Amino acid sequence: MKKGFLGILLGVVYLTTSSSSCNKHDHHTNPCDGAMCTAMFVMINTKVTNATGKTILLDEAYTRRKSNNEVYRPDQTMATYDSSYIVLDDGYLQKMQNQSDTFYFIGIKNGVKVVNEPFVISADCCHVSKQSGKATIVIP
Repeated sequence: MKKGFLGILLGVVYLTTSSSSCNKHDHHTNPCDGAMCTAMFVMINTKVTNATGKTILLDEAYTRRKSNNEVYRPDQTMATYDSSYIVLDDGYLQKMQNQSDTFYFIGIKNGVKVVNEPFVISADCCHVSKQSGKATIVIP
């Protein structure tokens, strides 16, 4: 239910932003100027469990962008409310508006990298959006 509603909402946002006017003759204008965005703050989350479904609490979690190796460390305090981790959120939006890239969610436990999971994430003028990636990452 939540996924369907979010998809519809993002579709409405996409239609709104794609129909916003741009001056096509001025190449110095940001294509996102004038875009009408919702106040929603999008977070792309994942859970980390063992094979029996028990939640694994990581000592450290961050995301690395494949194209430039930039590391993003979202504030994980909100995500741990439901035992999930933020892969990427709208806090990264300005660095990738109207782009798509692969990001690796990295999880560290007891000094060892136990998660290195790829996610393909895109962004429009307003929000980030997961194109592919696991909702739950199972580690041994």
